[in-house]
Amino acid sequence: MFLRGRILFCLFVLVVLLPEYVIGQEKRKATGADAGQRAEALLARMTLEEKTGQMVNIGLMSLCEGEFYGGQDTIRLDSAKLYHLIRDYHIGSVQNMGKYPLTIEEWRYFIGRIQEVALEETRLGIPVIYGIDGVHGANYTVGSTLFPHQIGLAAARNPALAEAAGRITAYEAMASGIPWVYGPNLDVSKQPLWGRISETFGEDTYITQVMGDAYIRGAQGKGLGSPYQAAACPKHFLGYGTPFNGKDRSPAYLPEHILRQYYLPPFVSAIQNGAPSIMLNSGSVNGIPCHIDKHLITDMLKEELGFAGVVISDWADIDNLVDVHRVAKDEKEAIKLSVNAGIDMVMEPYDESFAVLLAELVQEGQVPMARVDDAVRRILAIKMKLGLFEQTMFPVNQYPDFASEAFAEASFLAALESLTLLKNEKDILPLSKATKVLVTGVAANSMNYLNGAWSRTFSGQETAYNDEEKLTVLEALQAKLGKDKVIYAQGTDYEQDVNTAEAVRLAAEADVIVACLGERPATEKPSDIEDLTLPAAQRELVKALAQTGKPVILVLLEGRPRIISDIEPLAGGILMAYYPGNEGGRAIAEALAGDYNPGGKLPYTYPRHTGSLLAYDHLRSEERDVNWGFNAFNPQFEFGFGLSYTTFAYDKLEANPLEMGPEDSLRVSVQVTNTGKRAGMETVQLFLTDKVASVSPPVRQLKRFKKVSLAPGESQTVRFALSAKDLQLVNPANQRIAEAGQFVVAIGKLSREFSLGQDFQD
Repeated sequence: MFLRGRILFCLFVLVVLLPEYVIGQEKRKATGADAGQRAEALLARMTLEEKTGQMVNIGLMSLCEGEFYGGQDTIRLDSAKLYHLIRDYHIGSVQNMGKYPLTIEEWRYFIGRIQEVALEETRLGIPVIYGIDGVHGANYTVGSTLFPHQIGLAAARNPALAEAAGRITAYEAMASGIPWVYGPNLDVSKQPLWGRISETFGEDTYITQVMGDAYIRGAQGKGLGSPYQAAACPKHFLGYGTPFNGKDRSPAYLPEHILRQYYLPPFVSAIQNGAPSIMLNSGSVNGIPCHIDKHLITDMLKEELGFAGVVISDWADIDNLVDVHRVAKDEKEAIKLSVNAGIDMVMEPYDESFAVLLAELVQEGQVPMARVDDAVRRILAIKMKLGLFEQTMFPVNQYPDFASEAFAEASFLAALESLTLLKNEKDILPLSKATKVLVTGVAANSMNYLNGAWSRTFSGQETAYNDEEKLTVLEALQAKLGKDKVIYAQGTDYEQDVNTAEAVRLAAEADVIVACLGERPATEKPSDIEDLTLPAAQRELVKALAQTGKPVILVLLEGRPRIISDIEPLAGGILMAYYPGNEGGRAIAEALAGDYNPGGKLPYTYPRHTGSLLAYDHLRSEERDVNWGFNAFNPQFEFGFGLSYTTFAYDKLEANPLEMGPEDSLRVSVQVTNTGKRAGMETVQLFLTDKVASVSPPVRQLKRFKKVSLAPGESQTVRFALSAKDLQLVNPANQRIAEAGQFVVAIGKLSREFSLGQDFQD
């Protein structure tokens, strides 16, 4: 009851008090119409050089003393560089940080000084817009709240938690003086080798759309311009999360109708929910680098979808057109191609060269002035909507909840709900309070394995910047069970043995072994791997411990699903924790000790073999086996899987009408009952199968989900509604159409067949 009370208090703060607090504040925003009119008036007064400068998003270190990658322990603004870039070259945006995280006071000083030069030392006084990667919180500000990474939020299947993450991230970013957050990540990733899966909502389109919408609602509230709302920047448009070879920033090969069916919908929804900026895919799709793909940026995003916001490149991706993609002979040609394709702002971290060369291109007639005006108009509009022309940051005393207990409890709740129980033989979990536990593994006593990348630093591997008051899994279990009940040996580091023999020796003193295995934090290119299998040293530790005869429980702290097929049979229990954030140690201890009943569901397919990496919504032809049957899809754990310390039963599935017209709503209901002895949460998941289509349909697709909390013996009827739009596919002509025919809805092991009487097309 104590834990439940804390959760209810946390939800009250997040859902009731904080929104009212925000709404009650005086807003500084301009409406869309006002912003457009003001932007047009200002645009008419700007010189060409002032315009091209606005299109540059420079790295903070370019304004600081020393070399960009000098590794300075202390960063200081360089007045000469500051005046050179902001005053002389009219740079319109600055982003990210140096080697280490900054305090609120440091952020506010740096940004305040930059804005002072922009406002007081330039002809037109146009403020800078500062942007930052807010991957799982305002993660580059000392002391900020670190949430589970998005993959954990997806496992929680609770949009309210994603909304809370967006709201608190925006609040703490704004407290730091930063009004623009690069997130959420709306990449749908069907490539488990890819190292940034932890930053996504997984392999499913619908979950990504729902959770992304919730995050944007939280970050932006009812509109930009208050002290507590930041501008979101969904990323990475489009297809970034499914590179063919699994390596970051590498090519994807996805026909346009596949892009539109699986990868586009979350961005469509984000635009409809007011996202004012979108970041591009650093890679290429079908051989064309996204940064020069006019069809993708202008035809699809801006014209077809009506996106009126800012399209920004990713880090140094214009330079990459020359050196990596090899589609431009030099930087000037790369700028011409990218700006003409529709890019509005460029992450040019190092210098003003983009602005200079773009001005030359306009003067030479190679880039139309109208294209530059369009870009700058969009940039000025977002600054006006944020109220930056009136006030670049609010007083620090307006942020009393920064790093508050309520915010920490929100992160704790998200970590709890993300935990996914994958195995529990003979009810080995939860642990008895009298049990003596050996805790071991590389992730057992590490905050870095709880937080993952983008945690105070880019890699998330540095220990110096961890929050000392937060608890590792080991420390949390010691606090929960008592230090006399918990013993520890590290066993291994990420890839090498440390003291496996000592762990085996200590196992004799324990009743049960909790082995915390994991993936070393990394992102982008440093996250590339050659083998999805968990490193051998960690697996050998489990094998050695299993030989002692003591029960083994695995706790997995990892972003992508690292293969464990050779050690899974040796474990009695497996708890998947993803990267649960700063409160993850506490959350894991609560679940292992039985004070919380895990209810997460996998947001991706967990593969069994390195050569079989299918997503759940694959085609039936991909299931063909060596005997010409359909048994080749055999993952370790299926998408949507997740156990509980209690049991649930489904019955009374109903679907009406069974003959559906294009204007009808299919009403689906099912009764779910807690048939066990503990209270628990269950996510009811509705899947749809199109039996016959003009293009080979996926075997099933998630269309709805709802999380319910049930006491022992309690039943609840869960209801869903589907429209003809939910039955649509995208054909090779890129038409979104629901084709007449037979469909199946399934919840659990229950299913009902229904028909659509005639085609439906938007």
